[in-house]
Amino acid sequence: MPTFSAPYPITQEAGTDLRANWTPDGQWIVFERLQDGRRRLHRVHPDGSDLEPLALNEPDGSDSTGRPAFFTPNDVVFVSDRLGRTALFLDSQGQVTPLHPSGEPCYGPALGTAGTWPLLYFQSDGPDATYICALWQNGQVTRLTHARGVQDQPWPFPDGQTFVYHAQEDGRHVVCLQSEQAGAAPVVLSDADEETAYVTPFPSPDGRWIAFTSARGGQAQVWVMRPDGSERQQVTSGAPHSFPAWSPDGRALVCTQGTPTAPVPSGYLVIIGVS
Repeated sequence: MPTFSAPYPITQEAGTDLRANWTPDGQWIVFERLQDGRRRLHRVHPDGSDLEPLALNEPDGSDSTGRPAFFTPNDVVFVSDRLGRTALFLDSQGQVTPLHPSGEPCYGPALGTAGTWPLLYFQSDGPDATYICALWQNGQVTRLTHARGVQDQPWPFPDGQTFVYHAQEDGRHVVCLQSEQAGAAPVVLSDADEETAYVTPFPSPDGRWIAFTSARGGQAQVWVMRPDGSERQQVTSGAPHSFPAWSPDGRALVCTQGTPTAPVPSGYLVIIGVS
């Protein structure tokens, strides 16, 4: 079983920080900051130094949101409403272009540690319903989930063959595992309701663990479990923690401490050492 250190903060400035991810080289942590009614992506070194906005040329009145995904340290996929509808965009070497035209809002871009296609994301399917898709480099889209209701927050395993995601089934919030092959059936890993819509499962870079958020104890905390759902272990305690993401070398987790999705949100990023 892994051993986890006490969390230590790396951002405690104005705003609410959430949905962090590491660049593939581990040099930066990129995250969403909610401040003064706007959402913008920022970055910071893992030691808390050099915090700055990500240069995405976001127009006034629009937002860049969500956990970013990376092909390389300088090729980032993110979500923005800059064209009037929430969609996926690629910032490649400072040039921002739409990544996938869709008639419905798209969210949650996800790439594994290798930064290779396909890109996973989830898409609106009417009120209170979403499904997960795979976008290939040639522009082809494959729908991966077909159940009624909510399937969102996908993240691939390092093998590029399977992914985990959050689903809402019969009023329960659960972690699911599924092959990326079209038509594959999901496997529910949660043995009970995780009691939060922000489960955000994230596999470790060696594929041996899944970090996720559960609120079974009354408030959100970060947990880990094996890819078969066994060996559940609580990582954080005390103040709420959520939105975990493994470092590329597997030696740390970043997550949010606070309540970033509350009606009056608050939260800052913390690092947890893993050994």
